[in-house]
Amino acid sequence: MLARDSRVEKGDDEQPHSRHDRQPPVQRTADVELTIPARPENVAVVRHVLGGVGEALGLDAPTLGSLRLAVSEACTNVVVHAYPDDEVGLLEVEAVVDPPLLHVTVRDRGRGFAPRPDSPGLGMGLSMIAAVARTLEVGSEPDGSHEVRMTFVVADAAAPDAGGGS
Repeated sequence: MLARDSRVEKGDDEQPHSRHDRQPPVQRTADVELTIPARPENVAVVRHVLGGVGEALGLDAPTLGSLRLAVSEACTNVVVHAYPDDEVGLLEVEAVVDPPLLHVTVRDRGRGFAPRPDSPGLGMGLSMIAAVARTLEVGSEPDGSHEVRMTFVVADAAAPDAGGGS
């Protein structure tokens, strides 16, 4: 299980390793920003929007599938864990294209990802995200928000066509 304010990175050998010396987030203007109610049906909305971003970047099928899976898992965590059952809070998502990486942040302004004894899930979401993303950071921000930040490599998708073109 990942601790709050933890980071998982994969190096050249693609094996994840933890870094607890969290670096401050780089301030960038988001290419895509979504703020929608944290309801189950909106997980699919976010998955489709971010999948569209991945398609537009020309991600290969495995990376596109990983992006969709990771975003779905992070958004589901917000829907299930961040807000009391009688409260519909906000689900915030940002995507920043910064070749060779796509940075995705999923944020809530609720209670974060506190474990729930009655949780309907298997408790594998963050582990799954760590397995498919290039990096994963989970933390709380000074403004009280809780974030899951992940990156995906898009460098191969952005490479020029070797065939020349017009």
